[in-house]
Amino acid sequence: MKYKSSDDVIKDLMPKVIKLVRQTAYVDPNDPRVTDADALGIIVAKYLKWDGADIMETMHSALEDANYHTLNEKLLETYKDWENEDPGELDWNNTASPAHY
Repeated sequence: MKYKSSDDVIKDLMPKVIKLVRQTAYVDPNDPRVTDADALGIIVAKYLKWDGADIMETMHSALEDANYHTLNEKLLETYKDWENEDPGELDWNNTASPAHY
């Protein structure tokens, strides 16, 4: 059996997963406003059961992997400030992309 790297697994599976989510989570999956990043955001949020801390950890890991260290530090500072202000606050007026129903 041939060894597959994580890059190979992602390359093989993610386009299929993103396509399925686009087809099932959007009124018009062909809407040009619906990006792969939008669909991936839905995947991450649902898979992590809408847990903001886990979503933030995922974003942190992704930015670190992409070597966006300075941006990552600034976002983590902002997140820590937000946690100290009101950790239970959700902005229900800004929770979905304009193409999401």
